Amino acid sequence: ATPSFTLGRAIALVAGVVAVGIENLMTRVEIARSRRQLGQLDERLLRDIGLDRATARLEATKGFWS
Repeated sequence: ATPSFTLGRAIALVAGVVAVGIENLMTRVEIARSRRQLGQLDERLLRDIGLDRATARLEATKGFWS
């Protein structure tokens, strides 16, 4: 009988897990960059997007994994 779990399947599974991990990491990096930029906006720009300084500061100070 053919084994149900082959080396090829194992490699594909590991590659999939690695790909998802890299995608999640890239998303986190982008969110962190956006938060830093949010913290640098002036009052006029914050008002344009409907945020106050306190809310922007709170979001900008969140950790990388938040």
